[in-house]
Amino acid sequence: MYKELIMKRLLLIFLVLIPVSAFAGKKEKTVSSDRIATVISNCRRIEGVELVKLGPIATAALKGIVRLSSIDDPDAREALTLMNGIHGVTVMDYDSCSNADKERINGRLEKALSGSDMLMEASDSENKMRLYGVMDEKTDKVRNFVLFSPSDCALICIFGSISMDAVAKLASND
Repeated sequence: MYKELIMKRLLLIFLVLIPVSAFAGKKEKTVSSDRIATVISNCRRIEGVELVKLGPIATAALKGIVRLSSIDDPDAREALTLMNGIHGVTVMDYDSCSNADKERINGRLEKALSGSDMLMEASDSENKMRLYGVMDEKTDKVRNFVLFSPSDCALICIFGSISMDAVAKLASND
């Protein structure tokens, strides 16, 4: 319940900050999916790393399942709209690793994301979460969205594009 509340607050903050960041006028950076994929590939052999990767076929199958469940559920239809531009998802959890491995993985991920455009950083006492992505001002979409939480030892990568209008609609249905 507590994490769900934090995630909803972070999502609302994210929704407020995205339009502001669109007017920042700086040169667009990219999130290097190749560098992140390399780090993930190298880390998957480390004991304690849990990895879930959905490629284009699995993502399409997931969209089909959501489409079937959205017949009677308006929230599921909104989720399907949100998923339309997504072609891959990777989730890596390394909380069960040794402290030395956690530090090494965090360092590798920090280095891989170093040239990326950070959309937002949120933190409380000891927890920190960073959101990376590329904002397309013309279409109001975020491409290659990455959520990295070094303190929670978690990485979520959503490759493709996410419509901010769809995110706003889904968030307003609380």
